[in-house]
Amino acid sequence: MGRKRKSVLTLLENLKGRVQSAFKKPRVDNAPGKENAPETLNKSASNRKKSKFGQTKAATKPGHAENQPSDYMDVEMKETSYPGMSSFQCSVPDTTAPISQLSQYYHYEFCVDDLMKRVNSVASNHSDHHEFYTPDGLADFEDEEDDGDYSHDVINDVNVDGEDDEVESAMGQRTGTAATPTIDASTRPGKLREAPTQLMASLALKDLQDLLQIPRKTGRGYRDPGLDVFVRMRMEGMRTMLNFFTNPRSATYNQWGASSCQASISLGKGRYCARQLRKLTRQFIDDRTVLPVNPFGDWNQSMLVDEDLVNDINLYLQELGKEISAQKLVDYLARDDVRAKHGITRSISERTARHYLNTLGYRWASPKKGQYADGHEREDVVFYRNNKFLPQWREIQSRMRNWTTENLPEFGPMLPGRIVIVWFHDESIFYAHDRRKKAWYHKDAPAKPYVKGEGASLMIADFVSADFGWLQSPDGTRSARRVMRPGKNKDGYFTSADIQDQVNEAMDIVSEFYPEYEHVFVYDNASTHLKRAEDSLSARRMPKYTPPLGKNWKIDVTKRDATGKPKYNADGSLVKIKIPMGNGRFSDGTPQSMYFEEGHPRAGVFKGMMRILEERGFGDTSKLLAECPKFKCAPPALDCCCRRILYNEPDFTHVEWLLEKTCQARGFRVIFLPKFHCELNFIEQCWGYAKRIYRLNPDSSREDVLERNALAALDAVPLESMRRFANRSRQFMDAYDKGLNGRQAAWAARKYRGHRVLPESIMNDLEKANVN
Repeated sequence: MGRKRKSVLTLLENLKGRVQSAFKKPRVDNAPGKENAPETLNKSASNRKKSKFGQTKAATKPGHAENQPSDYMDVEMKETSYPGMSSFQCSVPDTTAPISQLSQYYHYEFCVDDLMKRVNSVASNHSDHHEFYTPDGLADFEDEEDDGDYSHDVINDVNVDGEDDEVESAMGQRTGTAATPTIDASTRPGKLREAPTQLMASLALKDLQDLLQIPRKTGRGYRDPGLDVFVRMRMEGMRTMLNFFTNPRSATYNQWGASSCQASISLGKGRYCARQLRKLTRQFIDDRTVLPVNPFGDWNQSMLVDEDLVNDINLYLQELGKEISAQKLVDYLARDDVRAKHGITRSISERTARHYLNTLGYRWASPKKGQYADGHEREDVVFYRNNKFLPQWREIQSRMRNWTTENLPEFGPMLPGRIVIVWFHDESIFYAHDRRKKAWYHKDAPAKPYVKGEGASLMIADFVSADFGWLQSPDGTRSARRVMRPGKNKDGYFTSADIQDQVNEAMDIVSEFYPEYEHVFVYDNASTHLKRAEDSLSARRMPKYTPPLGKNWKIDVTKRDATGKPKYNADGSLVKIKIPMGNGRFSDGTPQSMYFEEGHPRAGVFKGMMRILEERGFGDTSKLLAECPKFKCAPPALDCCCRRILYNEPDFTHVEWLLEKTCQARGFRVIFLPKFHCELNFIEQCWGYAKRIYRLNPDSSREDVLERNALAALDAVPLESMRRFANRSRQFMDAYDKGLNGRQAAWAARKYRGHRVLPESIMNDLEKANVN
């Protein structure tokens, strides 16, 4: 610290010599009793006050009488036109001259840039609490940024803003002047108020950058922060100042006041702007919620700032449904009742209405394909989802492996037992003419003729899991994939028999190559998957009474050849045959035949629902209807008609599906997804990925090219993407398990992309977003 003091003393001594040589003034020692002490530069800015009219009044200075003679130098900073340079304007009254010449001043300007730089380096830009002595004693250094904002230089409180002090004091914008500084109670005399540290400034700069440039959630670029010109300019000035202050390559690095001046210059402003930038930046560093405020108010305020009006508009738009238009919004806001309710005094244009629709979240676009809405929240579908599917899924989920978005396994506690591998099944059709329609075309390109129709089709049925991808052997030589050309005159259609063959092949592969795992197959609610045995119990078409003599009631089924394919009549209709219905079971488990047994006068004839119910102990049911009109029984009636009673019988209700019986016979488990819930089956996203690749192929109508391109597109789906798709489907399952409905689950999936499990605060988030 001693070297720094000596350095400052030397600089000030040289400065004093240059001033004295310029004015030929004799040396005057202002400190009594210190003949050998060097002469000091008196603090005119802190010991002399300027009145409103520019007259100078002497101020009391420590160690001097109140009416001190004016034979000492008055040194004042004068603004220079060179950034980073400083100059002194020295005025020395000639006391030996006549009275008429006492007001004459002699001016001398000299550059002290080197002095300023060296002294600033000693003072560490006001960021350190250094104490060093000038020839006059202890110099007081105060930060440029304070409530009064005393714009002091570091050399003996030299005033750099004399003119602005005069103006701002008259306007009442300052709590003190350079001549009468207000000392904060927390600041000791002779100490600096610290400038923000580099860490504080860097963190504030990052947060300010995020406010000015809000990154998009998807893709590059930034979103509009929605700031008006006034606020944005000041925030950009704050950012520029912090950049100058924190960038090591900046000429004003770690210099708080100089950085504000440079930022002000970059904005084309002056010293007042620099002070405001320092003030605003300090406030932002202390509290991130304190931002510049536009003092001119909202002179072009939108109607949408009225929350009540926004709610009414949203309700009106929901009533319109697909018939929303900008003109209808204009007409709505022009209605007398709406104007009277919300105090609207002006009408809007159609262009403004389009802007309002965009602000409210509406876009002029084709509708996106998403969840099924016609039956997604139907009562019976929700009941099956919550009471049958989700409990089965929770049972196996704790023994499944989880994967991150970076294709890494998640490690955590698992229940004892074998790891569960879940295989999702589905079918999809590829068309020969399905190609990308949008591309870059030259404006003068001729119109291209398109082929008619979708072309040949190819149906593919397969299994997929997040652990292994498509179901196949490790070397790829065996696969459970089924490929067929659907059509009456081609390979036919994918029937229940084909489903049985495919699942048997799948069970053979996993049993041979992955025997260490427990395998579960998941199917959707398609009719081919839920097919029962042809003779299984069903009360849907049963007659109430025993058929008359010579007639009988049996089940119509399709006749098939030896290969299992259906037979057709000459007119193209399916050949039907009749078979008897299988037996039911009493409550004690003993079988009950639906037909009269051997020895009965009408052996082999259907008993009828009334006789079947009497045998089950329901008494006389002759007065009951066979079924209610259109079988729409009024809930909660359970015995309103014969058909409803049988529907609720355990053996009629718990009829196993044919697919379920086939898998259980070999020790495998089958789970069926709820209806209209394609978002739970992540193989749907795998189809979409493959079709996007398939559409990039050149046009072709050939069936062999169709099959080759489709299979190549399926093999191009990466396992990493499959695992991300699986996480998204499991996120929907977790949403339904937490009690969310379809709309809320879709919102949560967009909000928390990449998450497998939703946060515990999801209900609060939905309430804040007003998603019902």
